[in-house]
Parts: sequence; structure tokens; C-alpha cells
Amino acid sequence: MSDASRRNSMMIAIAVMLANLTMPLAAQIQQKNGRAQPQAAAPSNDTGPFTPPAGTKIEAVVMAPVQQGAQFAVSPHGVHVATLSKSGSRAVMIYDGVPGPKFDQIFPQSTGVVGVAFSPDGKRYGYCGQSGNEFVVTIDGKEMGRSSETDPQGILSAGSCAIGFTPGSKHAFYTSGVRADANRTAYRVVYDGKVSPIGASSDLRDFTFSPDDNHYTYPWTDPTNIHNQKLIVDGNPAAYFGTEPQWSADSQHLYTKVAAPNRIPAVDVLQDGKPVLRAEGVRLFISPVGSLGVAIVRKAAGLPAATQFLAIGGKMVPGSEITGGGINDVVFSPDGKHYAARYKMANQREYVFADGKRGLDYQSLSSMQAPGVTPRVVAFTADSSKVVYVAANGSGQFLVIGDQEIDLPLNADETVIGPVGSHVATAGQGMVTIDGKVLSFPGISPTTSHANYLKFSPDGSHFAFALTDRGGVTLVLDGVAQSGYGVIADNYVPFMFSADSKHIAYICRPAGLPQSGVCLDGKYVPTGQGQPTSLTFTPDGNHLFWAKRTVGSGFRIFADGKPVLEGTATSSGFAKGTWEMDPSGALLVLLQDAAALKRFSITPSPETGNATLFGGQLGIDAKH
Repeated sequence: MSDASRRNSMMIAIAVMLANLTMPLAAQIQQKNGRAQPQAAAPSNDTGPFTPPAGTKIEAVVMAPVQQGAQFAVSPHGVHVATLSKSGSRAVMIYDGVPGPKFDQIFPQSTGVVGVAFSPDGKRYGYCGQSGNEFVVTIDGKEMGRSSETDPQGILSAGSCAIGFTPGSKHAFYTSGVRADANRTAYRVVYDGKVSPIGASSDLRDFTFSPDDNHYTYPWTDPTNIHNQKLIVDGNPAAYFGTEPQWSADSQHLYTKVAAPNRIPAVDVLQDGKPVLRAEGVRLFISPVGSLGVAIVRKAAGLPAATQFLAIGGKMVPGSEITGGGINDVVFSPDGKHYAARYKMANQREYVFADGKRGLDYQSLSSMQAPGVTPRVVAFTADSSKVVYVAANGSGQFLVIGDQEIDLPLNADETVIGPVGSHVATAGQGMVTIDGKVLSFPGISPTTSHANYLKFSPDGSHFAFALTDRGGVTLVLDGVAQSGYGVIADNYVPFMFSADSKHIAYICRPAGLPQSGVCLDGKYVPTGQGQPTSLTFTPDGNHLFWAKRTVGSGFRIFADGKPVLEGTATSSGFAKGTWEMDPSGALLVLLQDAAALKRFSITPSPETGNATLFGGQLGIDAKH
């Protein structure tokens, strides 16, 4: 049997299997003769002169002039640009085209040599410059503080002003290294302009912030007496001392640890300074939502020395004790109402203890991995109803979903938890499982085929993956192969769903043809010579952008298959932060010419859209 025949047989079999599934996400795409029918739009204009479609809105903002030796940094969101430039012999920071004051020098920050610190949301920025014998901290274009304090050598440097923002970007602060005595540097904190006494930590990782972004804490040590230590909360010394601070999910309580009094070899866990638990060792885990907190406790009164257990509310969870082994991280369900912990026994076998119930033990538990997802050993389904993990025992591998144990091929190497409901899927060499049901590939040898990049649509109603075999790479959507086109991954992204889950797009090549193009909902858009890149849906899913390289570093940008803008990318191309979809539906892109860096905002014409590419209704669920 030929490779093409094997693929057709395989996909027909998968479609039949999915038709018998009762799970709601197995939405089927109508096909003719078991395979997607090639349908193409008119070729896009990738070389000739063009005029953007009527109604296209293009706005340009000059970010900075292009000067020899100037360096720029792009914010993590919003395509804001800070450029370290020169004005004669002085250094100047230019932010979104507006130059700041002149400085003798601008000090580098931990984020890079440009010397700017961006807030996590990308909307705020800060930098620090030297003016004569003073350093000046500028936040959002306004002076936040200045000082002539130096280190013991009388020098102003990057250590004079290390800038940070709180995780929610509400507040700005910096640490400042100053002279404590002839040989030592001590540090102070300036938080929203409020100056603290010297004695703070110089490591920004020692600062802990509440989930609501309105409270903070850090350890303080008297530079003249290292035994005088305090815990600073919201800029003021607390009435108690504690280490390893953690805030509750509602930001109302602060948990810390302190050595037990009277030389007792134990640790006290404090809630707002009041003891709630004592043991030889404690690791505290606080749910990011709700009020649940779980502690891993090592040895307590009346228990063997090698015993660990879980505690909630200061009380031991019945049945959670383990002697001679250990308990690893605690994880919480999305709603914060459930917990699970990974246990390792003295014989190295492992099991999961969840909500007071011990699961089966296995030879080992495996890290669940998938592209774009942080690896984890134990997790919960999106609806918080079931704990999920992958386990191995002898020669077998199993997917555990709640109380259900599912045989899993040993070659499964991706595990994906759906964004809604209780859906769980796996992919690997020659196989895919959806909610425990194995989708086999008839006629395809597991040793020559591989399913990967498994992904659910944002609403969980669809799933897709890339299937690689000797015939190439094929997109499989809801179990049905889009077999008329081969997948071409763009920066390791083989396909993407729109935010409304109604569309899927990928860079593709029609079977038997050399030219690549864009595939949208099973239809093909030829894009001419060269490969398109940077596929991006608008938030409403109605428009699709992409780019094509022209001469040198030039790019032509397309909206709904129509050219709308042409320009030169920066030296890093369309790196992270230089090409971004704004929530308003405008594409923000950073380009440059011989004179300036420019941020373009491109809002597509209301007269064009995904459907206009083909002159009719379009969507994953559309019949075509």
C-alpha cells in the first residue's frame, strides 16, 4: 500500500471512531471521500504595487531616530520602545519618540544594556541616570527620586539604583546601594517615592508582593548590628520577625516562619505574627485563589523522626503520613478548593495523595509536557473536578484521570489538559488519546509516524495536532486530516486557533506543489514565492494577518490576503514584542527606515475579512 493510501485509510478510521464518541468536543468536519478538498483563493499580491483596501486604518508613531551606536529595547507588551541614544556627549533615553533629560550616563538595569526596566504589563518604564554627583531615577517620564549617596569607594553605579515593578505593575520601586561604613555597602528601598532606612536586601527576589499588588514585604538587617533583624511590611517594621513570607490569596494575611523559642529545634509557622503550627521542618503552599493552604510537615511530637505529613489549618491530614520517604510539591485545582501532593516512598515508588485520599503507587510518575506549557507532574482538569498525572509501572504506562486508570502507549510524550471542562489528551509516536480513548492509526506504523503539538481550541470544543509520517506533516482537526495540504511550522508553531475558536490557520503547502501559502479553515490562500510568517488573528477572529519577506530585511504585511504595508524589520526581525495584536483589533508592528524606528498600528478594513478571501461563509464548523 502506498503512503498516500495508508494515510487515507488511517484518517477514515479515525473519523469513524470519533463519530462514535459521545464527548461534545468531537465536532466533525464534513468531507468528501474522506479527505479535505483543496479550495484556493485568488493569489495574494506579494510583489506588485498596491493600495490598502478602503477603510484600512494605518497610523505611524516615530519611536526614535536611527543613530549610529544607539540601542533599543522593546516592552513585553504593547510595542513600546526605549532607545538609549546620545545628544552630543550626553546620554538620552528616548521612549516612544519622546526624549528624556540628558545625563552623564544611564546605568544598565538587570533587563539589559539599554538601561530601561519595563513593568510586567509593558505600560510603564523606568531608568536611572547620573547627573554630576547625583543619580536620578525616572519612572514613566517623571523624576521619582535622586541622591548623592555613593558606595564606599565614592562611586555612583548600577548598584545605586536597581529598578523594579510589582507583579501587577501598580507600583515602582528601586534599591539603592549606599555607604554603611568605610568598607561596606548597605541598601535602602524607595517604594513609590517613599524612602526607607538602609538595611534592605539588594536582591529583588527577596521582595514578596500580595496577589492584589497592594502590599509588599522584605527582610531588613541593621547595618550596625546584624543581629537586629526586622520584617518590613508596607514600608513599616512589623511587630514580629519572620522569614519566607507568603501572602494569602485574598491578600489579607501574611504567613512567615521563625525558629521556635527557648532553643527548641523546631520551626513555627506564623499567620500575621501568631503561631499556627510547629514542627522540625515546614514547607507552606498557599492556593493562588480561595483560602486553602497546605503545609508539608517534617517530624512533629509523637511521630518517628523520618515522618512527614500534610497539615491544613495547623492540623494533620489523616492518612497523609509517610515514614522513610518524602512529599514533594503540593498543587491546587484552578478553583482553589482541591489539592494534590506527590509522594515518594522509601523504596522509590511514587503515588499521589489528593484531598485526603491516597492513590495507587507506581514505579514512577512522569513529567507531563506539551509545547508552550510548563512541565508538571500533577495537575487538575480545568473544571477542578479531577486530578491528572502520568505513571509508569513495570512495562506499562498509564494516564490517571481522577479514579480512572487508562492504559497509555509507552511512546506518548505530550499530555494536554483542555482549557475548559475535564478534557485530557495525549499524543506521541503513532498515537493520540482523547479523554482516555485511543485513536489508532490503521495502516501507519507507530515507528514511522508521530503526533505532536496537540492543542485544544480556547473554548475546548475542538482539538488539533500535527501528524508526521513518511508523506510529510498533516494537520488533523477533530480527528479528520486536512490531507490536501502539508503543514509548515512557523517558529515551531504549526497551527493556531482564533480566540473565538471558530477558525484555524497554518502555513501550508498543497500536495504536489512547491509553493507555500496560508491554509484557513481547510481552504488555501496562495501567497506567491517565499514562505509567509507571523500568522495572527484579530481578537474577534474575523481577520487574519501575515507577513512575507521581500528584499533584504523587507517585509510586506497582509490583512485578509490583501497587502496593507511594506517596510524593513529591525535587526532582530519580528522578534517577541515587535509584532503584537492589540486588544482593540489593531496589529502593532515595529519597522524601521534609514531615518527612524516606527511603530505602525494597522486596523483591517471592515470590508475585508476571513470570509472575503473565498467569497462565502468560513469557519471550522462551516460545511465546505
